[in-house]
Amino acid sequence: MAPDAVETYTWPQMTDETESSGDRAVTAVTHDGAFRVIVMRTTDTVRRSIETQEVEGDNARNLADVLSGSILVRLTMAPTYRVQGIVRGPDQRGTLVGDSHPDGSARGLIQRPKGLKEVSLGDGAVMVMMRTLPTGAVNQGMVEVPASGISGALMGYFQTSEQITSVARVGCVFEGGELVAAGGYLVQLLPEVSRAPLAVMTERLDADFSDIPSVVRGIQKDPDEMLSEILWQMPFEKTQETQLRFGCHCSSVRVLSSLATLPRSDIEDLMSSEESLHITCDYCGQVYEIPPSALAGLLSSS
Repeated sequence: MAPDAVETYTWPQMTDETESSGDRAVTAVTHDGAFRVIVMRTTDTVRRSIETQEVEGDNARNLADVLSGSILVRLTMAPTYRVQGIVRGPDQRGTLVGDSHPDGSARGLIQRPKGLKEVSLGDGAVMVMMRTLPTGAVNQGMVEVPASGISGALMGYFQTSEQITSVARVGCVFEGGELVAAGGYLVQLLPEVSRAPLAVMTERLDADFSDIPSVVRGIQKDPDEMLSEILWQMPFEKTQETQLRFGCHCSSVRVLSSLATLPRSDIEDLMSSEESLHITCDYCGQVYEIPPSALAGLLSSS
């Protein structure tokens, strides 16, 4: 099934591909109104996406960061927003997609043209963040992916598209080719606050929280504990806790809706074969069997 990286729609019900997870995110605001901080564990969600996409090496690490980054951005948005992070390699060769939904579910996707082994994040790679409202309205912002990778792109996005000064870091840890930890954190300077507190916070983050593998490992134990460490000696209030998990929104109804956009002649050709269509969801691998009889109802709308 063709990916819906640029599709808009109202939120459907989840399929059986939804699964329980130990992933979660915590959000807090300091009492002085200077900072908003988000700390998140995304290990189970990322692991499931990597397994489904059957990727390894740099592709697995980059997809992990794009998916975690997309979740992180969604956590800063209104509760009804869906966020899709789309990273395109240099010269538009290859795409990495992170798709995060309001219900806490998320999924990842890698697309590569024939012959391309790795989606590069080198010079010329760009990241697009798309925010979709339930009404279908879409806003997006695009930034280049710097040498610092997805974390640097996220900070560039918040600064240029959201006009919010932020320190954003996502990462993952692999052992023996297996993902053992994924997650990240975000520290944002809230509006109408001087930049002086941010300078102090940034210096501390660079000194104590720049080793992302160690930070991500620490988050696995307890995101709340990492939140307290980041905001050490700063009074704060936890404002939100969000459960995160892998989940796909594909369905037979959505497959038929996609087929309905085909020209009438193409639908008639598919029906003439008298063989069922087998369409696979690129995100989760679910196979949908569509008998010719189910296509007959599409002719009235084609």
